[in-house]
Amino acid sequence: MGEILVKDVNQIYHNESLGDFHALSNVNFHLVKGKNLAIEGESGSGKSTLARLLIGLEKPTSGTILLDNENITNWNYSTWKKHRKKIQAVFQDSSGTLNPARSAYANVEEALINLTNLSRQERKNRILELMDAVHMDYKLLRTPVRQLSGGEQRRLSLLRAIAVQPEYLIMDEVTSGLDLISSDAVLTLVENSVQFHHCSCIFITHSRKDAMRISDRIIIMRNGKIAEQGYLIN
Repeated sequence: MGEILVKDVNQIYHNESLGDFHALSNVNFHLVKGKNLAIEGESGSGKSTLARLLIGLEKPTSGTILLDNENITNWNYSTWKKHRKKIQAVFQDSSGTLNPARSAYANVEEALINLTNLSRQERKNRILELMDAVHMDYKLLRTPVRQLSGGEQRRLSLLRAIAVQPEYLIMDEVTSGLDLISSDAVLTLVENSVQFHHCSCIFITHSRKDAMRISDRIIIMRNGKIAEQGYLIN
């Protein structure tokens, strides 16, 4: 059985004038494949820092993160590239995952070209199906990403991640700021990915309601530490 295992992880940022800032302190948890985990906490609690560590954008100051028994804290860029189909992430600010100069279609298709063996027509079919799922107009596919709204960019980033059918999906505040219809479409898309493609999610959110809809368990973070954790009862 695969899992994500976080063991004694610390993340300390050094600042010459302000001193050391402990963004994460002795964080421990696991996510068994097939289950979903919500991480809730106020701004500055360490949630997004944890997300960046899980996806390899940063390395922890100390501790270990295992992905299916492999220590990802030792992976370099080329190793991450080989495993990128297995684990994907969507952040509230999607500017780091989308090319603003290219069209929405090109951004999504690029992931499918690099990480799947789908034919050109199969790629098109999957993109159109996912656009329907998140209530986005096909006309947006021809639009350069820089001309999309922040909410549209975030939905496109999620669509891009789910299109490759990852085994693990890290979502950092993906519904924040979306209207109710868009938020519901996003959560439904995630639910379908979990149900039909057996994707396991780490869902970082401010919303307990959204957490209960997606996740089996919840971790509540405060000041870089896990303050509470337990099972969610719907």
